[in-house]
Amino acid sequence: MSLRVHVCTWNVKVTQPPDQDFRPLLHLDNDQELPDIVAVGLQEVDAKPQSLLIEYIKENSWVKILQAYLGAYGLVKLKSIRMLGMVHLVAVHTRHLPYVRDIRPGYCKTALLGLLGTKGAVSLRFTLYGQSFCFINSHFSAHAEYEEQRNLEYESVSQHLSFVNCTPQKAMEHSYVFWLGDFNYRINETIENIKGLCGKQEYSALWPHDQLLQSQKEGKCFVNFHEGDLKFPPTYKYNPGTNEWDTESGKYRKPAWTDRVLWQVTEERKNTVQMESYTSQQSYLASDHRPVGATLVVDLNDSISSMEDPISWKLDLMSLPWYGNEDGLSVYVVKNYKTYSWDWIGLYRVGFQHVFDYEMYEWAVGDGDEYGENGCAVLFDCLPEEAGHYVMCYYSYKLDCIISVSDPFEILPPRDEDKDPVEVQVEQPTEDV
Repeated sequence: MSLRVHVCTWNVKVTQPPDQDFRPLLHLDNDQELPDIVAVGLQEVDAKPQSLLIEYIKENSWVKILQAYLGAYGLVKLKSIRMLGMVHLVAVHTRHLPYVRDIRPGYCKTALLGLLGTKGAVSLRFTLYGQSFCFINSHFSAHAEYEEQRNLEYESVSQHLSFVNCTPQKAMEHSYVFWLGDFNYRINETIENIKGLCGKQEYSALWPHDQLLQSQKEGKCFVNFHEGDLKFPPTYKYNPGTNEWDTESGKYRKPAWTDRVLWQVTEERKNTVQMESYTSQQSYLASDHRPVGATLVVDLNDSISSMEDPISWKLDLMSLPWYGNEDGLSVYVVKNYKTYSWDWIGLYRVGFQHVFDYEMYEWAVGDGDEYGENGCAVLFDCLPEEAGHYVMCYYSYKLDCIISVSDPFEILPPRDEDKDPVEVQVEQPTEDV
């Protein structure tokens, strides 16, 4: 088995999501090559106190629109996490959900001696088919003269970023590490030479002067990490709303590849990752940065464990078809899994966006693993009235994740006698005057 992984980073410069098609950004515009995993890292998301307060009540606007696009293509958000201006979202295709375990967030602050989260890293790790994956989103210090500070921030994150109650705990020890973000490394050349070479698309002439590549060669940053060739225009700095280099800030910043995606694998997983594409998205003009995306193929053929779906859904015993506004009986068999009293089963519409995006749920049968081949039965009261295709998902309280997804099935419109009555407004006659 191979997994297509799409990783995207974008410094959004405190803007709101533009009214654009986000499919190219998320690599959803080719039905033949849809990703199995998508990770998106944003930097400089609005972090004013009132914005953070609002997010306790409703979803961040960037996360909301991104997870809607992903859900429409079968990708379910595992988790979205924020550290001040950094927002990190990772989604996995529904067919892989039963094999995801140990989802853990991680944070590493590097600003103000590690006390402030304006710079540093926010991360999400999990295991899939027995292999550990770690996605890190970073924002490092700005300005050309702070190259050494950026190297120190890399060192701090690589040494201290870790996760609790999982194996491995250290970020750099995971089977697959994908590090994305606005690293802010600049190009040590004059602005005239940079613009001249970019105008002729002779990007390779600038590679020897790229601070990240120089520091990496000297062993100061991203040791043992890989990156695709920089065959696209520098991603910073533009006049917002245009493809023109910076003239409006008054500082005339040099163009630079500040936004990058790199990856690392352990020695035993060597040569199992192939880069499919690495490019910037020049059509997204809202920010002074351009988003960068990398699509990679991870070969898991020799590492698939014997992990199997612990829940067997007995669709043939579920008194199908189900009709809206009626009750539905869900039957399932548990195997090789010790159930917990707070496990639950959710009824989801096909294309659901995240674990809590259910239409309704019922508590699973306690000690369901003892019911044997006859299985367990759970009754859903008053099914959704809206017809369509649905799935059931078993959520494990102990593992804090969905461990099984049923095949899709249809809920039909309510039968006539079950439809909710429609109130008819009768106009009252007026008296003749």
